[in-house]
Amino acid sequence: MKCTCAKNDLRDALQIVANAVPTKPSTPIVAGIYMKAENNTLKLNATNFQVSIHAEIPANIEEEGDVVVVGKFISEIIRKMSGEIVTLSSDFSIERLTLKSDAASFEMMTMDPDDFPVILQEDVIARFRVNSFALKNLISHTVFACSKDDSRPAFTGVNVEVSGTSVKFVATNTHRIAIAEDKSFDDVIEPVSFIVPASTLYHVRTMLNASNDSVTTSEFSQIGVSFQFDNFLIISRVVEGTFPPYDKVIPQSCETVAEIEVADFAAAVERIAIISRNTDYNAIRFNFMKDGLEISSFALDVGKGVEHVDVDLQGSEIDISFNVNYIMDVLKIAETQTIKIGMNQTLTPADFREVGNNDFIYIVTPVRTQ
Repeated sequence: MKCTCAKNDLRDALQIVANAVPTKPSTPIVAGIYMKAENNTLKLNATNFQVSIHAEIPANIEEEGDVVVVGKFISEIIRKMSGEIVTLSSDFSIERLTLKSDAASFEMMTMDPDDFPVILQEDVIARFRVNSFALKNLISHTVFACSKDDSRPAFTGVNVEVSGTSVKFVATNTHRIAIAEDKSFDDVIEPVSFIVPASTLYHVRTMLNASNDSVTTSEFSQIGVSFQFDNFLIISRVVEGTFPPYDKVIPQSCETVAEIEVADFAAAVERIAIISRNTDYNAIRFNFMKDGLEISSFALDVGKGVEHVDVDLQGSEIDISFNVNYIMDVLKIAETQTIKIGMNQTLTPADFREVGNNDFIYIVTPVRTQ
């Protein structure tokens, strides 16, 4: 193999593909990045068997071929090389890949490319396209609510439901649920649902072009799901298991509804969180009153903090407590100036929504405090 390409193109592609290189590889070959030069394109691929990331960049190919090099080191070398053009040349007989740019020259050990586990999407059941900006928004509004407890796999991913011309993302850790929906994509398909690992969606979100004219093509099979956009392709295993019937948790009506400015609310919660992190369940107390909202927390070995925030309250006053992390998470991703909170009783789930956005629902279970 011998080719030349723009250093910045190679650097960016390696940085993204390297996300799939496992930190503790089961075999040496999966610690590598597979590179193939053909048809004026340099293809890169890495996998940890859970997810596979593919990238393509333009290249001037003098000699076609493929090679596998240790992913950790080639990414760092290319990132620190000077010059604008990189030349890559391999000699299979001595198992070496030479990298040259400006006055710098590196030789890297290579592995047999025939041993690399190239993972492909097969037996596709459904295919649909969605605006990349909308997809990034769906991921951001749900993935944070996934569970990190591997003993319950179905809760460690986002449930994706596609039907007609709408796609819905749902995530839960049993204490909270985040639901986001987009009804704007063009394809019309039969209903299908699958659970995508949260780790995969974090990769997708990082890589997505957020422009409104970019489109992501997704394919679903019995064992995997793929996302293809720009010059990248991510293939991931789906999570086995059945997602819970989340609709039953959404309150049908709320006796108390509070509208609060997000910026002031978030700032006050962040300050009180300094105290609440030292309490059981990271508890923070919200006392919704006609003349405003009192936010407070008390920790025996630290002290007490109290903040007052203006609120537009409709219905009964209520005193309710939440895990502060669950509140801060939704305020970080809020895209409207005002958020609406619907509540019924001190220990029944509360309903958080962005004012003006009917496609996002966040349900949080309160915590019991003394």
